[in-house]
Amino acid sequence: MSSSTSSSSSMAILLALLYALVSGPTIAFSQNGPPTAATFSPRDNFLIDCGGKSSNPLPDGRTFKSDKEALPFLQTKEDIQVSVPSADVPSPIYLSARVFKEESTYTFQLNQPGWHWVRLHFFALPAKEADLQKASFHVATDKFVLLHNFKPDNDNKAVVKEFMLNLTESTFSIKFTPMKNSVAFINAIEVVSAPDTLISDEGSSLFPVDSYEGLSKFSYQYVYRLNMGGPSITPQNDSLGRTWVPDSNFLKEKNLATTASVESNAVQYPDGVTPLIAPATVYSSASMMADSHTVQPNFNVTWTFDVDSTFSYLLRLHFCDIVSKSLNDLYFNVYVNGKTAISALDLSTVAQGLATPYYRDIVVNASLMHNGLNVQIGPNKENTGTRNAILNGLEVMKMSNSVNSLDGEFGVDGSKANSSSRGPVVAVGFAVMFGAFVGLGAMVIKWHKRPQDWQRRNSFSSWLLPLHTGDTSFMTSKCGSHKSGFTNSTLGLGRYFSFQADLNAW
Repeated sequence: MSSSTSSSSSMAILLALLYALVSGPTIAFSQNGPPTAATFSPRDNFLIDCGGKSSNPLPDGRTFKSDKEALPFLQTKEDIQVSVPSADVPSPIYLSARVFKEESTYTFQLNQPGWHWVRLHFFALPAKEADLQKASFHVATDKFVLLHNFKPDNDNKAVVKEFMLNLTESTFSIKFTPMKNSVAFINAIEVVSAPDTLISDEGSSLFPVDSYEGLSKFSYQYVYRLNMGGPSITPQNDSLGRTWVPDSNFLKEKNLATTASVESNAVQYPDGVTPLIAPATVYSSASMMADSHTVQPNFNVTWTFDVDSTFSYLLRLHFCDIVSKSLNDLYFNVYVNGKTAISALDLSTVAQGLATPYYRDIVVNASLMHNGLNVQIGPNKENTGTRNAILNGLEVMKMSNSVNSLDGEFGVDGSKANSSSRGPVVAVGFAVMFGAFVGLGAMVIKWHKRPQDWQRRNSFSSWLLPLHTGDTSFMTSKCGSHKSGFTNSTLGLGRYFSFQADLNAW
């Protein structure tokens, strides 16, 4: 090999390394080409094993500080730590806990304000100091209410409450306040920086379908995170420490759905979408319409969820066309709570290719949540392409209300959330009450103006309740000029009734 050739090769390698150093976020590539995982280095990474005797390394590579190492973060009047040697829990961080009989606070100095994960881990382990299964308490920050009158799971299972908060100050505090005659407790705490690109400012509203701006002004609680058609994804396999669960337990009719999957390295991320949005394992599997053995299948695949109907929700739907053989062959609809959220979605066009990730953020107003939450996919009615519908992943996030609460109607300062979502119901109720009072008042007035010989007439319908035809009255004059009074042609009731009464018999 000549020296010039060797120099050219060295220069090419040097340029490649230089480009890797100056180009965007760090992404790990597989040997076959497409990015399969992304790495993110959080500026803030507080991991605390509350009550733990020593640092606790987890299989995903993270290490939680012991309780002693975390003491500088804690302000409390008591030193109550509990632990058990073993239990049926998914992680050793649930084998110990801090217990508070009075208000206590963890305070963190942030290196960089911005979006942060806040994950609170709870497991009511047995303790002689207090019955943690009967604990009831509040958890709040300086600005956000996270949990109101929280009680541990009665099934004695480990519970994670996961939040995404936009922290704008240099310090961040989490306050635990036990209810009267109760205690508060916490097993582990995570306060970790999140990529600012994870929450975009713009999405879509459900009804009417329109653009929705200002998503970055809310705080969020992740309530559900599903990997459709695929396995569980643990924090060990998600660079942001997220957990994704299979969707089978949420399918309304399992026989209407089937699964599809490809190798993870077949997923091709486009510009603007990285594995930080969702790992390739999410996009490489999907739930789709099962074979109905008919020429024109016409049904929806439905997932149902329990939600707090007093809050609005942000849904992030993940799509990746891993089932089509050619472009522009798959068109389908997406419905949320009976409303059309996306019509005639052509994944290969919006994603600009097959096996290419695409996601959509949809805001569902609280006024549409009174019957819970259901998400459906179904074929487009137009006879275009293959009649099928797919969904690869779904995230359901509760949105903070008008007083920055994610649980309950009161804010940190005691202010109460507005009840605009209940406005129509309240208005109808007041209208009915007002109409009843007006009707009653009219009857009282007519009673006082009754004729002197009303008993001799042996009837009161002509002056109090003029419902038979042929008479005019106060009520008919208000409702219309028809001389026939309340007839079927006037009110569309189909029938009318005349009331006659012998008041002497009362």
